[in-house]
Amino acid sequence: MIGIHTGPDTHLDHLGVLCALLQIPLWVTEPKSFNTAKTYYPQVEVHLKSMGELSIPYLAENCDVILESGHYWAAELRPLFKLLCGKEMRVIYVPHGNSDKGHSLQNPHPKDLSLVYGSHMLDLLKKNGSLERTQGYALTGNYRYPFYLQHKAFYDTFLPFPPKRKKKTLLYAPSWPDQENPSSFFDCCEKLIEEASPYFHLIIKLHPFLEEHYPAETTRILQNHPKTLFLTDFPPIYPLLAHSDAYLGDFSSIGYDYLAFDRPMFFFYEGPLSHCGKVIPRKEHFGEFIRKNWNQEELSESRKRQYTYAFGEEKKPDQIYKEIKKALSKR
Repeated sequence: MIGIHTGPDTHLDHLGVLCALLQIPLWVTEPKSFNTAKTYYPQVEVHLKSMGELSIPYLAENCDVILESGHYWAAELRPLFKLLCGKEMRVIYVPHGNSDKGHSLQNPHPKDLSLVYGSHMLDLLKKNGSLERTQGYALTGNYRYPFYLQHKAFYDTFLPFPPKRKKKTLLYAPSWPDQENPSSFFDCCEKLIEEASPYFHLIIKLHPFLEEHYPAETTRILQNHPKTLFLTDFPPIYPLLAHSDAYLGDFSSIGYDYLAFDRPMFFFYEGPLSHCGKVIPRKEHFGEFIRKNWNQEELSESRKRQYTYAFGEEKKPDQIYKEIKKALSKR
């Protein structure tokens, strides 16, 4: 069993953590990803493998089960293993977040085996037809938060800001605009910086696809606000969440991660998660609205219920391994 990383470095906080918990090697295909994985996930045995090395015969000789996240190349190649090498390769899809994207997905990509956090993701797979195109699934719960707690002292040393600050810390994690949901970044970010920075220590965690698909627009905002802390190469999410006093987002999966802390949440759009916080009207002064709606004790139960629905019960690494082995044994 081997994890293979070919996607954005943010996926390392999912696939890399799982490799650490299952004590299996992680292969990465880019030098930058290799250095990032070695820095932030030293618990994992990491190897740099070019895409040219990962031929069908090489993979067939060295792997029986491949874990991947983000790009479905391994699943697409799966029929070729039997055709060319006479071997059945098992491919496990590792989700990279409990996102609100994908609700209207049509003709989802077929998968061999998919990992599922909890009931929220399972219901989504049923609704959009993905479950019918998947040969099996295994429930994992939220394994990333306990992993952070176990290694908290290590990860907190990487914080890009001091843990103790005079102002409360507001983490803004915008998603990227896809065919289904918009992003608040281009419409709201500069107004947020102007109106919230006087009151809060503002951290902006950029989605990697913002820079990849909208380089000019994103770069312009970053250059216009050099004193604002934009995070672009920092895969570990839970150290940021643990030291943030409130969360602000739109449709990012980070909002679901933040439910673990039961702290104030704000959103720029109405969505499946916005009932756990307050939606900021565009006409309002962003900083003043957040200050006035900081006390959200009445939403605590909603956040706790949503967290349970999203992630279910916590599972130890050996339980996750048994769930995967059980799913692999079913045909």
